[in-house]
Amino acid sequence: MQEIATGRREYRMRGWQRALYILLGLFIGFIATFVFAAHAGPPLLMIPFAAIGAYLLVLALRSRLVMDGTRIEVRGASREQSADLSEVEGFRTISTRNGSFWKLQLKEGRGSLTIQKWFDCDDLRAWLQQLTDLDERDRKALLDQIEQNQELGATPEERLQALKQAKQWNIALWVVAIAAAIAALIPDTGWELPAVVVLAIVPAAALYLLNREPLLYAVGKSKRDPRNELSIALLASGIGLFLIGMRTDFVSWQPLLPKIVVAALAFLFCFYVFGRKGPRMQGFHVLVILSAVFYSFGLIAACDTLPDHAKSTDYAAQVVRKHYVSGRSTTYYLDFGPWGPFEDANKVSVPYGVYRDARPGDTVCFEVHPGALKAAWFRRVGCDAVEMGAAE
Repeated sequence: MQEIATGRREYRMRGWQRALYILLGLFIGFIATFVFAAHAGPPLLMIPFAAIGAYLLVLALRSRLVMDGTRIEVRGASREQSADLSEVEGFRTISTRNGSFWKLQLKEGRGSLTIQKWFDCDDLRAWLQQLTDLDERDRKALLDQIEQNQELGATPEERLQALKQAKQWNIALWVVAIAAAIAALIPDTGWELPAVVVLAIVPAAALYLLNREPLLYAVGKSKRDPRNELSIALLASGIGLFLIGMRTDFVSWQPLLPKIVVAALAFLFCFYVFGRKGPRMQGFHVLVILSAVFYSFGLIAACDTLPDHAKSTDYAAQVVRKHYVSGRSTTYYLDFGPWGPFEDANKVSVPYGVYRDARPGDTVCFEVHPGALKAAWFRRVGCDAVEMGAAE
């Protein structure tokens, strides 16, 4: 274990990081100034840009780590935090999509102190080595609980083997969820309804495992937690159902919104009540809420369309124009005037091939279904294959 250096030392961001934050802050500040000076938008639009730009500039110029013997101080854009080695219970390493940082947990529940990785140096690591690694402590404690739990096996070896067997069940669950999501998204295979049923029950299976064996399974666990992470199966189920819902064209989502809210609340209730034996880290809340949104949206959409065997009504509409929207991906649209259930101008997303071949004045045919949950939905059909009941 390295000794803690004496004397006051001060550390700042690395030069390239500080320069990057300064340039980014100046650029965003320039956007705010342009919006205000050129009247390019509402004056209130300038405020968030100006605030973000100012924050980045202050963060780059002010943030620093100060170490003085056993005492440590962290300065950010707007606050200063400090603690002595004797006041700290231990540290955790927090990983996010944007990187990782250390969080010092103060004793007696007096809060925490965050140290960004841009302050990483030998002196800081030597200081941290004097502390308890709370992630490793929790990992060892959990493994000890597994080894001592007689319900998992007769010997410590058998109990640890149960953890490996749980990993196989977890892999099987998310493989089934991913396979069902893929099958549900392939059109005209006859597998859509069975695949949706599988996706609908995957969260129930995950919840059963989480409630029955909380020492073997978790949702939103820390990186070094030895338990098996069920979030892949949950997200695969939710996103699969969500994509099914997104590819359906509804006349209006409004009739489905109350049912989506009820389904999301039921999902959250089940995981927060029946999954209470699992960890309650930040990752748990994020994953469960995301899964609830995706799952409820897609499930209610599928319940409206898949059981809908009522007679449809056929319509013909003329293309007025076409356009596309670019972002992370490009979406192609055909624009129509009023037709069938639409009293105003409307647009329909189409594959690129349809978009490429379409011309203003072309006729496109649709069949409109009433929806099992009373939310009408429609799809494009060939005009030569339908008899127009109410052509526009």
